[in-house]
Amino acid sequence: MGNILEVKKLTIQIDKRLFMRDVSFEINPGEAVLLSGTNGIGKSTLLKSILGLEKEGKQITGEIIYPGFGNILTLDKNEIQRFRARVAYVQQKDEYSEMGNIQVRDIISESGEAYSGKIMSVGEVNDLIDKWIPRRSDNTRVFDAKSKPAKFSGGEQRLLSVLSVIATRPSADLVIIDEPLNNLDFVNARVISNVLNKIVRENQQMGLLMISHCRIFPFITRELKLTSEGIIELPNSYVCHSCFGEPDEKGFYSI
Repeated sequence: MGNILEVKKLTIQIDKRLFMRDVSFEINPGEAVLLSGTNGIGKSTLLKSILGLEKEGKQITGEIIYPGFGNILTLDKNEIQRFRARVAYVQQKDEYSEMGNIQVRDIISESGEAYSGKIMSVGEVNDLIDKWIPRRSDNTRVFDAKSKPAKFSGGEQRLLSVLSVIATRPSADLVIIDEPLNNLDFVNARVISNVLNKIVRENQQMGLLMISHCRIFPFITRELKLTSEGIIELPNSYVCHSCFGEPDEKGFYSI
């Protein structure tokens, strides 16, 4: 199997200002890649450009190659939607605060339907939550299918965002995550690391590309640094920090 994702000489201008130039890299099967770089350098912009998001005001040249779709930059509206449905993408911001009576089941089922075409029942959503998120010490769930995300804390919203994408796309070839630990406390940060480690271990043909300032992920295999001049490969530079405890030999944290 060849590259899962290949970016070639990508240059982005926003409102005629050069934002990044000649960005080239690839993601191969089995790789979990950390994308690092200074604040404001354009890491999130790069991820959104790969997904064809927020294109207004942007001028993009180069190529973004994904198997079965070719150059993402040339896809029409319907094709780009089909491409996005195949990728597990977790955006940086959680947008549940104004969703009113929308339930967790609606969020997770919609994500699953986009990927597999299958609508999930309340029971199926609760089973999925139990598979991926440990229950509290009193055996209650952090949230269930009928919980309302608009009432969640910031950390609970982040947990839902990651779960709704990762758990419904376990066989996705490409996972793209922007700051998975935003707003998370000590325990839930370890839960998220375990969720990501689980999918990496269970789908070894998958490629993962992630932005994170927190270095607690024992499964990272490569680090790429985005600079104003392009991408720099940082060989053997990633070190998993122990600020949230030590993972076990398989990379899982105790919850």
